[in-house]
Amino acid sequence: MSKISDYQIHRLRIPLRMPIGDSQVIFTEHWMTLLELRTDDGAAGVGFEIQQGLPTPALAQTIERFEYAHWPSLQGSDPAGVALGIHRPRGGNVGAAPHSLAVETAAWDLLAKRADLPLYQLLGGGDPRVRAYGSTLDFHLSDDEYRGRLTEFREMGFQSVKVKIGHPDPAWDLRRLGIAREVMGNDGDLMVDANEAWSPKEAMLRLDLYAREGFEIFWIEDPITRDDYAGYAALRSEIPTARINTGEYLGFSGKRRLLESDAVDVLNIHGHINQSRFAAHLAGDYGIPVSLGNTIMEIGVHLAASLPECLYLEFSDLAWNEIAVEPVRFRDGFAIAPDRPGHGIELNLAAVEKFSQPA
Repeated sequence: MSKISDYQIHRLRIPLRMPIGDSQVIFTEHWMTLLELRTDDGAAGVGFEIQQGLPTPALAQTIERFEYAHWPSLQGSDPAGVALGIHRPRGGNVGAAPHSLAVETAAWDLLAKRADLPLYQLLGGGDPRVRAYGSTLDFHLSDDEYRGRLTEFREMGFQSVKVKIGHPDPAWDLRRLGIAREVMGNDGDLMVDANEAWSPKEAMLRLDLYAREGFEIFWIEDPITRDDYAGYAALRSEIPTARINTGEYLGFSGKRRLLESDAVDVLNIHGHINQSRFAAHLAGDYGIPVSLGNTIMEIGVHLAASLPECLYLEFSDLAWNEIAVEPVRFRDGFAIAPDRPGHGIELNLAAVEKFSQPA
């Protein structure tokens, strides 16, 4: 079997077309670490990581860290072991992933290419289509910009959208919900995301207000702080008008505690494929479906297409797709996993060069 023999790292700075954010943060660019792992038979796998809010370390420092933390265990390894390995978070390694997201993604890409299968098929999926929603990330946009964003999603064939709420003024939230229904109509689902803006009591009051004003909310995402398990359990039992979606900001242990606490209606998973599959399997034991938040280059479509109870995949049409020769396609409200071997994202080398910022 082929072994990992070489690598290349790129440091990219990708400006966004418009600011994105929520009730807590605002971002105007992505800092991406792009990793290519190569094997001794000439195959290459590509992985990605994003850092928001601060620049990534300079390329020389990133390479130095990679050589220290990852390369000794990767060099000469079989990609299957890297992709499928299970690691115990105990003692001094708690909080430190055995491999970065970029490493794991590149290893899965290599493994699927070796099998000559699209990644979703290697993961056990049969249908490449996944129901998707447009996610506006609109909190810092004007009403006109927000309306334009919704219109773009409508023209792309989306029926369901998720919009940002959590403004100190409830009238702001109501106005934005009204614009969403005006542009999107009533055919699809309307999700909202507060990004931990509220206390449990305030979340109950806001959802009651939305219902009284005639807005049917499919789910409310992250209304309170991520680890308030008792608060989420109370919301789930007290709010009859919307599903509780959370878990995005929690690791596997936190997701397990949500399920144990009867604190979630839709478990939000994304990130490392292995850990996300474990979380989805556990959620299935509790009869809880999952959703996938934004994933870099939209490659979460492969994981979503392999899971039996994935309600939705999030899509925000972000600038990272500019570095792909052929990005993941979205049509008629569905994401479509590429049918090419691996995860199917081939790099547009001219775009990589355009956004490259080594220092």
